[in-house]
Amino acid sequence: MSNNLIDFRLNRVSKEMEEKKVDALLITNPYNVLYLTASSIEGNILFTSERKFFITTPLFSEEVNDKMPGWEVVIRKDAFEKTLNKLWRELKGKSLGFEDSHLFYKKYKEIEQIAGKMIPCSKLLEDLRIVKDKEEISFIKKASQITKETFNHLERLLHPGLTEKELSIEAVYFMRKRADEEAFPPIILFGERTSLCHGRPSKRKLKENELVLMDIGVKVGGYCSDLTRTIFFGEVGKDWEKIYDTAVEAQEEGIKNVKPGVISSHIDEVVKGKIKEAGYGDAFVHNTGHGVGLEIHEEPFISPQSKRALKEGMVFTVEPGIYLQGKGGVRVEKMIVVTKGGREILG
Repeated sequence: MSNNLIDFRLNRVSKEMEEKKVDALLITNPYNVLYLTASSIEGNILFTSERKFFITTPLFSEEVNDKMPGWEVVIRKDAFEKTLNKLWRELKGKSLGFEDSHLFYKKYKEIEQIAGKMIPCSKLLEDLRIVKDKEEISFIKKASQITKETFNHLERLLHPGLTEKELSIEAVYFMRKRADEEAFPPIILFGERTSLCHGRPSKRKLKENELVLMDIGVKVGGYCSDLTRTIFFGEVGKDWEKIYDTAVEAQEEGIKNVKPGVISSHIDEVVKGKIKEAGYGDAFVHNTGHGVGLEIHEEPFISPQSKRALKEGMVFTVEPGIYLQGKGGVRVEKMIVVTKGGREILG
């Protein structure tokens, strides 16, 4: 990732800080640290309009200097609060912004003793991260492509007697050879267990003529993918075919409505409306989708509560699911990039 892009992000943060009237911003959320440094080294950021500190431990002293050009690297040997106190006295700041959704109360009270005036900056970085740039989208597209290749590989391996856990292990092995790592533990379920929305793979063996649900994703350059396929392993009956067709039609209708300016809750309403019309409204038990980026679940959320307008560069899932407790379930999940003229489908 280019230094120009990092500088652009830091400048955006500076503008937000000016609006909130904070002298410095303490960043402790590791995903936000990654966003502003393009480095996975563990540490925290103390940022002002004129200086940028990266605070880490001796564990990373060897690699940090090579990977953090332009930053004032602080290798702390004392407790974090002591190091912060030294820097704060040097900066002579009067107000410190902090990530109130990511700072434990005990830590907050300790830092308050140092900074005095602390100003919550709720989701400041998360809101900036919602709209992806071209480089971020390229990472997500590559991650999505690897995920699709994994689906194809896993489907070829299906045979009676295979366990969910065995297929899950193969998924991780296949993905790690092609990506940085998996984005989350694979959800691979057979038969009646497909009704478990986030079920963990078990020793349940695959049988002829039943459902297979695979929800997987990888990370590339720190960015995630998240796709789900439901497969018929043999003949599953007309009822399940109807359920599958209902989920696909609802997904397609939702995707058709994706374009800049549309309120995200509208997509949720459209998808759930189609499923309710088919008589399965009570069997759709989660939101229609969620944003995907550095985190597997982030803004924008495609839910009834979200009033966020879609913008070009947003990336999120559309994943209707119909689950019949004790019998099985169907989920179909695609990732969508909002474009200037509408949308691009990934997966």
